[in-house]
Amino acid sequence: MKKLLSVVSLLMAAAMVLSACAPAATTQPPAATQPPAATQPPAATQPPAATQPPAATQPPASSGAITITFWNSFTGSDGDTLKAIVNDYNAQNTGKIQVEMDIMSADVFNQKVPPSIATHTAPNLIALNVADTLTYSKQGSILDLSDFFMATGVNKSDFLPSSLQIANFGGKQYGIPMQMFDSTNLYWNKDLFKAAGLDPEKPPTTFDELETMAVKLTDASKGQFGFGMFASAAPQWYAVLIKGNGGDVVDMANNKSVLNSDANMKTFDYLHRLAFTEKVTPKSTGGVAMDNIMQSGKLAMYFNGPWAIPGLKSHNINYGIAQVPAGSAGTFAILDGTLFAIPAGTDDAHKAAVYQFLKYWNSTANGKRWSTTIGFPPYLNSVINDPEVKANATISLLANNAKIAAPWMPGLVSAGNIDANVLFPLIEQLQNDGTVTDMVNKASSQVDSILQSNK
Repeated sequence: MKKLLSVVSLLMAAAMVLSACAPAATTQPPAATQPPAATQPPAATQPPAATQPPAATQPPASSGAITITFWNSFTGSDGDTLKAIVNDYNAQNTGKIQVEMDIMSADVFNQKVPPSIATHTAPNLIALNVADTLTYSKQGSILDLSDFFMATGVNKSDFLPSSLQIANFGGKQYGIPMQMFDSTNLYWNKDLFKAAGLDPEKPPTTFDELETMAVKLTDASKGQFGFGMFASAAPQWYAVLIKGNGGDVVDMANNKSVLNSDANMKTFDYLHRLAFTEKVTPKSTGGVAMDNIMQSGKLAMYFNGPWAIPGLKSHNINYGIAQVPAGSAGTFAILDGTLFAIPAGTDDAHKAAVYQFLKYWNSTANGKRWSTTIGFPPYLNSVINDPEVKANATISLLANNAKIAAPWMPGLVSAGNIDANVLFPLIEQLQNDGTVTDMVNKASSQVDSILQSNK
């Protein structure tokens, strides 16, 4: 699905592997490494506000069984696992509840969902990335699911708090977790570390160490780069440095850009030095292309999501995964994921039926099945603590990384717009000659314009 994929962004999530691990609409991932169409989840769509349709718009089947329709964009290998879980559910609930699933490409999904909600012909269940869940909730296009735990008896305390907070807007729960992931893990090539005289088992733990190692690992004569700085279609990796140094992009209380703060200026000076002066990154490189360089053995380090793993394995890269380095204010990683949402207009009978399927999905058995098959970190404590899961070094490491991750620009509808049209272009500018202050001040003004237009 991975296909996280915000702004995936447009979201880091994307085409964020499994060729389709993120839900439709976030930016998401490259063919060999993450959900379709980008390296992170795709940008949020703009769904229309929905009004409540007349009662009984979607009556239950006369046979007594209720069919719930489910649209998603899991077109990759993860889709096979999804189908298997749905088929098992249907077999166990014959004559009661049946899930009728329609898997489509992300672009088709994004085209079909908004008008279906507006015309009251929407499915009963959809899979969305975090950015789109926020947008749809603001437009009144999806239902408040705050009663899910009381209605089903599902143990709320089994969920990592962040997995629920990521879709809780204004105190209401608009999405139930389907999968969660940290889209900014540190990946490094151990063979390149060893060849450069560095300890292959000790990646950088601070921004200073990252710079020192990146410079040492860069060798223009070999076409080798020390650190990959995505300029488009990827996870919002720059958030690691902005937040890690105590900065931010928007003052939410005043709806104002703080991109040109003193803390951020130091961060952007650092990035300009890395890219332009020390030339540690391939210039103007997007998600798929950067993944290809990493898979070719010519890139020593970058920040990416779990969808990067299959490509690294298939190309026999001797890689390591770790938590991203810390800045002056600590460590920051981006929590992203895919959420179940129920379109507005779904009647009570079908909503209740959907709840039963979501209860089944969020069982320990299915959570374990999804994580161990797909390779994404679990968000249920009962799965995280399962002996077989704990024995899986990669999944356990990703789960620990995800525990410390947090949403990027949470609750900001225009976040995807800012990432795609301001921040990624700024990163590309920083890879070239110019005055950093001028670049950042211009970008900050662009952020303010976006914020004003979205009032």
